[in-house]
Amino acid sequence: MFGLTCFELLKIWKKRSFLACLGILLALNLFMLWYGNLPKEGKPPLSAYRMAAGDMSGMDEQEKWEYIKELKEKADNIAMLQEILTLQAWGDEIGNALAAQLLRENPAIYETYMEELTEGGYLKYTDDLDKERALLDELYEEIEKIRGYGAYLESVEKQAERLRGISIFRTASRFGRQNVERSAADHRGLSDKNIRFYPSKGIRMAMESHSTDIFLLLSVFLFVGGLIGEEKEKGLFYLTRAAKNGVAVCMGAKLLALLIHVTAFCFLFYGENLLYASATAGLGSFSAQIQSVGAYMESSLALTLGEYAALAVLTKAALFFCFGAMLTAVSVWAAKSFTPQLAGAAFLFCNGLCYAVIPAGSAFHMFKYLSFFGMLETERLYGGYLNFNVWGNAVPRLAATMLCLILFGAAGAAAAFFLFLRGRSLVMQKARRLMLPFRPYQSLLRHEGYKILFTNRALLLLLFAVLLLGWKDLGKSYTCPAKEQYYADMMLLLEGRLTEEKEDMVLREQARFDEAFAQLARIEELEACGSIDKSTADERKLPWLGVLAFYPSFTRIAEQYAHIKAEGGYFIYDTGYRYLFGKMDESFLTDCLLLTLCMIFAFGGVMAMEYRKKSWYLLAATRKGRRQVLMQKINIYILCAACTVLLPWIFRAVSIGRTYSMRGIGLSAGNLPMYFGKVADIPIFVLIAAAVLSQLAALLLVGAVVLFWSWNRKSYLQASFLSFLMLALPLVLAVLGLDFAKWISIYGIYGWTGFL
Repeated sequence: MFGLTCFELLKIWKKRSFLACLGILLALNLFMLWYGNLPKEGKPPLSAYRMAAGDMSGMDEQEKWEYIKELKEKADNIAMLQEILTLQAWGDEIGNALAAQLLRENPAIYETYMEELTEGGYLKYTDDLDKERALLDELYEEIEKIRGYGAYLESVEKQAERLRGISIFRTASRFGRQNVERSAADHRGLSDKNIRFYPSKGIRMAMESHSTDIFLLLSVFLFVGGLIGEEKEKGLFYLTRAAKNGVAVCMGAKLLALLIHVTAFCFLFYGENLLYASATAGLGSFSAQIQSVGAYMESSLALTLGEYAALAVLTKAALFFCFGAMLTAVSVWAAKSFTPQLAGAAFLFCNGLCYAVIPAGSAFHMFKYLSFFGMLETERLYGGYLNFNVWGNAVPRLAATMLCLILFGAAGAAAAFFLFLRGRSLVMQKARRLMLPFRPYQSLLRHEGYKILFTNRALLLLLFAVLLLGWKDLGKSYTCPAKEQYYADMMLLLEGRLTEEKEDMVLREQARFDEAFAQLARIEELEACGSIDKSTADERKLPWLGVLAFYPSFTRIAEQYAHIKAEGGYFIYDTGYRYLFGKMDESFLTDCLLLTLCMIFAFGGVMAMEYRKKSWYLLAATRKGRRQVLMQKINIYILCAACTVLLPWIFRAVSIGRTYSMRGIGLSAGNLPMYFGKVADIPIFVLIAAAVLSQLAALLLVGAVVLFWSWNRKSYLQASFLSFLMLALPLVLAVLGLDFAKWISIYGIYGWTGFL
């Protein structure tokens, strides 16, 4: 039995195609972890959590709480001080009244925080106040929650004691009584002795990854297909069943191999998640109590975080085994090769529909949480607390889930044994392919396009890349704070040629700021000579500081004004163009990496496919010849590259245009402050076209390398691997923060508008 199990495992694990699929799934899993946690507008980066945890290392729980509370109060007060200065800067009656009210409510805010606001030292973990506050709010909410864990345990016990003494409670439903009593009994014995706060971003990101579960599901489909499909295609089951103990030993070995496979892969994939989370956001101590994570505080289990992680992975492995056993039974029964995939997809669809449709508070919520996707949420299974109402009895969710897993697995295994014993469909019948049949075309371009995009499935990868790009760009939200709104209002009034009225407007603003600087200097002189005390000086400074709150934005206007006076040109509102051309973020770098990976894996087999089927000899003898075939393959690549390069510009322009105006696209690009003296006198739309063409040139360079290796190595895997090393690896290093890698990659061609 043991030897046969090893044989069943190795016959699949040793296949090059399976190992290649494993590598692709692991790479995609890591990619989705990175891509799904990219820094967004107003959200802190993962490194911020790690830095905050590093600063709190060595502190006890009280010191951690005081430290986070102090940082949060400072960030909140600085944000309020900014609001006060902004209200005063508007200069209207309502703004001054609101600012005065906020000052009365916070009388010492200026003396305490004005110096830090001016110097900018309040940003400790991020580069933006909104991100800093989002981080500190999240950390404070979590540590405040787990600090009250002892009080939470007391409240659970006191609630049970209090309700026992209420006469009306004795007449309540049996489920209500049992639910309260069971909750108190399950939480009894827990304490807050091993509660150790650590930012939970890392552990939750690693253990709650839905994309990882999807990739594990795909691995189950692949493994079961190799476990049953190959032997049915070759008719080997007739020999197996004729052997001594053939039915029991053969199917037992296959199911045991499936169990080992899903367990090993669950630990492999979630181990990768934990390593990535540890390197980016940090994980903390695995010996801490599970209730150290605020989201898991309601758990009634005396588990450490390490035990929780191991149990969660084992539970997922058991669930995937149950699903795989069901697929195995269907594979043994089915006469068509695609039937197991359809059955598995239908099962997942029905369970997904059940999970999505049934409300959490309904009387049928048990079916929601005992569906496949409900049981897959192990963070709620072990990190939460819930009792089901089963005919008036309070049944713990954990016990019901374990029972369902046992029944599901036993049913799948029993069905596999029974169907294998009956042996009605032990040979796979030839079936038509579900995809469109191959159609030869008179046009060589259409013929090669069908082969590459449909037969070679390059279209699926291209569509996947487009969906990721659209999700990233269209889902991104941009903010327009008060200072940016001031700049936008002024620039939209000044837009166009410099006129006397516009020049007067700029000079009046300059005079207003000059007066504010002069008044501040005069107040400081009066304070220095003792004519007024510090509190009076601070009070007199406030209105002028409110005026100067917008001075950094005005300097951008002054820069354009000075350039126009010296060189000529037009005023233009440039913030939207800064984002569009990649000056304000590194979206070009992400797009470049994603498109490079897409082109490598979509076209790595374009030349190799002809060698695999040994059709070059036949093509060389045709009227068109091999050279024309190669040219059409290159043309297909160019068309695909052109479409995929253009779409991110459209997505980004739509997303940016929702917040920032991008007018004056026909004006010279030399009017944009970021390109003063750097670009020729060409319209902005021509610069956009040049940027698109340069990105297309970068992808054509990618195509040249990929097609060369595909032709030279005659293998999809070797061509993809070598192309990844040459083209994608430097971009991966650049994304990880190694700036030198940008200059040894195609990013210099792709994203030149961002660092020009």
